[in-house]
Amino acid sequence: MFKRPLETLFNPRGIAVFGASESATSVGSKVHANLLAGGFEGPVVPVNPKYESVRGQVCYKSIADVPDRIDLAVIATPAAVIPDILRDLGAAGIGAAIVLSAGFREVGEEGRKLEAKLKEAARKAGVRFLGPNCVGLVRPWLGMNATFLNSDAPEGRLAVVSQSGALCSAIVDWAGPHHLGFSAIVSLGNSANADFGDVLHFLSTDPKTEAILLYVEGINNAPGFLSALRIAARSKPVIVLKSGRHAASSKAANTHTGALIGSDAVFDAALSRSGAVRATTFGQLFAAAEILSAGKRAGGNRLGIVTNGGGAGVLAADRAGDLGLEVAPITEKTVKALDKVLSPYWSHGNPVDILGDASAEAYGVALKASLDDPNLDGVLVMLTPQAMTEASAAARAVVDAVPKRGKKPVLACWMGESSVAEGRRILSENGIPDFITPERAVEAFSYLAQHHRHQRLALEVPEPLTEVADPDLMGARMIIDTALRDGRHMLNDIESKAILRAFRVPTNMTIEADSAGDALVAAETVGFPVAMKILSPDIPHKSDVGGVMLNLMNAADVMAAWRQITERAKALRPEARIEGVTIERMAQVDDARELVVGASRDPVFGPVIMFGAGGTMVEILRDNAVALPPLNAVLANRLIDRTRVSRLLDAFRDRHAVKREAVVDVLMRVSDMVCELPEIVELDLNPLFAGPDGVLSVDARIVIKRPPSKDGPYDHMAIHPYPRHLVKEAHLSDGQILTIRPIRPEDAEAERNFVRDLSPQAKRFRFMGTINELSAEMLARFTQIDYRTEMALVALVGEEGHQKQVGVARYAINPDRRSCEFAVVVNDKLQHQGIGTRLMKALMDAARDHGLVSIEGTVLRENSQMLHLMEELGFHSERSTEDREIVVVQREL
Repeated sequence: MFKRPLETLFNPRGIAVFGASESATSVGSKVHANLLAGGFEGPVVPVNPKYESVRGQVCYKSIADVPDRIDLAVIATPAAVIPDILRDLGAAGIGAAIVLSAGFREVGEEGRKLEAKLKEAARKAGVRFLGPNCVGLVRPWLGMNATFLNSDAPEGRLAVVSQSGALCSAIVDWAGPHHLGFSAIVSLGNSANADFGDVLHFLSTDPKTEAILLYVEGINNAPGFLSALRIAARSKPVIVLKSGRHAASSKAANTHTGALIGSDAVFDAALSRSGAVRATTFGQLFAAAEILSAGKRAGGNRLGIVTNGGGAGVLAADRAGDLGLEVAPITEKTVKALDKVLSPYWSHGNPVDILGDASAEAYGVALKASLDDPNLDGVLVMLTPQAMTEASAAARAVVDAVPKRGKKPVLACWMGESSVAEGRRILSENGIPDFITPERAVEAFSYLAQHHRHQRLALEVPEPLTEVADPDLMGARMIIDTALRDGRHMLNDIESKAILRAFRVPTNMTIEADSAGDALVAAETVGFPVAMKILSPDIPHKSDVGGVMLNLMNAADVMAAWRQITERAKALRPEARIEGVTIERMAQVDDARELVVGASRDPVFGPVIMFGAGGTMVEILRDNAVALPPLNAVLANRLIDRTRVSRLLDAFRDRHAVKREAVVDVLMRVSDMVCELPEIVELDLNPLFAGPDGVLSVDARIVIKRPPSKDGPYDHMAIHPYPRHLVKEAHLSDGQILTIRPIRPEDAEAERNFVRDLSPQAKRFRFMGTINELSAEMLARFTQIDYRTEMALVALVGEEGHQKQVGVARYAINPDRRSCEFAVVVNDKLQHQGIGTRLMKALMDAARDHGLVSIEGTVLRENSQMLHLMEELGFHSERSTEDREIVVVQREL
């Protein structure tokens, strides 16, 4: 119903080129020439007040003079005049532009000021633009080459989005000889207006695009980037290459977590959360381009290898092992089929070594048998040039053996150069990706395997959430506010543990003591044996100054420890403020493992959760993994599994298994903590003792900072957490309590049962068609939502000790970002109790909270009850012009 925001940028009907000229060296001249030569069917008009005509075309002095329908302006003029050009575009009703010109923030302070003017002019004019300082945009399907590149990009199904114009140039130059094709090549430049998120939103629904490559140097808008990346990766492979993997990470001095988390690990965590796959080198990006351009998808990670050289096969198998791919055994049926045609000395396994004297026929037979093998998800065919090898004939045999509609990917590696060049050409021309080395070929297959794995992981839903007490948000916030008013940025031990208790994290009791006598009283209060720790806001790592003494068994031990700890701290850190000590009972966790759970603030992606091996050697061992919050049980378990210490949580030798669900619970509560308390910038639970009976946090550090006053409650988050402020309770006419709250991933089972229980008519009214059961894909899509771009509210009533879902209402924000489209359905057995009304009112409140101004939906004409509800709620209705059986309902918010 809504045109996509970048529709006219990617699919214009007419183009104006500002700065077009007769000069052979100007950017505007080159772009104009490329557009004319590319076969673009719409008008391409030059705009330049210095010329009457350019390349035989009438050249217009301003956009207002152009008589043709123009959707897109390509601007290659001096930077200073571009804000005025954007204002003219807005006045002419043109909403899209590509700003090729440089001279903005990349040149210094004056350039930054000019870029700010550019952005403001575009905002007021209602113009979306690429750039500035970019190469432009290519849409080969339209014959549109709005760049100053020297090479033409062939048509295909692969989109490339890059912050580097040089990389765009290299890929286009490389594509022709390798028979690669593109649906779009996008140079973002400074991303002053349209950024990765905007472009990904378009490409995710672009019918011409089947796969996407990204080259990333930096992210300006992490929430928008992750939201769009998640949507795109649901349906299409997305491969990301990011530069600066070893750039210096953000400073971190107060917690172990801050010292351990690097920006590149956070970027990996962000990609993992979105479902995209990462490449680490330019060569790997090219490998990804080659495999993705073939349009194949892998159904798993089991790779078959066919080769005429045993050594080459081993190299490929080794690289497969490095990447977690399985060189799976072939079936007995495949062995018997190959025995009939191959030399008796072939390898009889995978890799399928057909020996150095293999004929072209042997290649064809071996490949066909491998593709038919149910144990294999893809096949790599390799050739090493040997005396009896006919590289070209073998390539033709491979081409003939690949089914025209086959689903399994086939990759080729014709090793060598001159003697195999013709064979490579044959393979590439026929859509079979060809690689020079075995390693590159295997890496390419791994991208398809990883995409398939991410698709499967996306369908994994957490178990229903056990109802637990909500955190004491008010109490936690008051503790933090008090510390900030005192001018402090680190909570002391007592305050830190109070925050943990507010979020239901198990921790031991701690008492402050500012004298030896008070320390003894505290020790007698908590009970021996005790631990004593130095209390100072200037000493974050107490063990660094010998400020921790354990297993103090009696009064004498306490008095001696007081003297030793305080004197040692004053000697080693004379400038530090010593406020006394803390006393706590020695942790009593049987068979405990020492873990660390922490959080830190990444400058791009915001809060990050860390899990790993804990203790005093945490920074030496560096056995940890990171994830972006919010976490659920599935995500927390994956985080744990990425560490080596995870294996110590299981039972081994005489040690019992750790109560893993308790560790998962702590991770989820720390996640909740950093979501709800934007003041927390660093947090350490080290050590977190975990044993068979549960967990206990015995030491906590929390660093705080007042967030910017302009920020909303979740503006510090890259991924919007569960919006608990939307939870409401009401009473039905029969007295039952009705809870309306946002849906969460743990509601998957309840959502499945809810749809299953709907009547056939209710299902048809909701889904506009026949549906009996939600598929795994639909279930994940309905429950794992992006709260920034959509909302789903469920209605729940109590039944036999648990809550049962009896209704759901949801909306998705339209591309205009001002309106949304809704749907609502209520259990047939609970109609006429006001549930639909309450759900719709709550949904409209949530939409207002989102800043939306209107809401609309479509209703089947025969659904009289829904139309009556819409009328009662003040919706205006009219018959759809596209389908007379559908009524469109709409109201302002």
